[in-house]
Amino acid sequence: MNALNAKKFYRRDVQYIVRNGKALIINELTGRVEEKRRWSEGIHQAVEAKEGLQIQPDSVVVAQITYQSLFKLYPKLSGMTGTAKTEEKEFLKMFQMPVVEVPTNLPNIRQDLPIQAFALSDKS
Repeated sequence: MNALNAKKFYRRDVQYIVRNGKALIINELTGRVEEKRRWSEGIHQAVEAKEGLQIQPDSVVVAQITYQSLFKLYPKLSGMTGTAKTEEKEFLKMFQMPVVEVPTNLPNIRQDLPIQAFALSDKS
């Protein structure tokens, strides 16, 4: 199945490039080559076989943790965001920690205007 996936869905110079005898992943969001990243579950080996490269061993995940579980390991957290206060109930439920709002240094000078809606005209 991996060989078929590699042949059909993993395209050279789109999802990966071959450089110095290695298949290197191209980050789909940034377009940058990710030198130290490999696909898991045999996909990378299937791409290497497809390209006639030396097949490297599969990487193994030895530990995995969610952000929430990682944050719970620390007695105090800090951060800066514009949306934490509106989600205070979620922070209390998830981390048992309150959200402290720090007032801004300068007064807000933004002028909030009423919402306006405009109908599209059929007279084009």
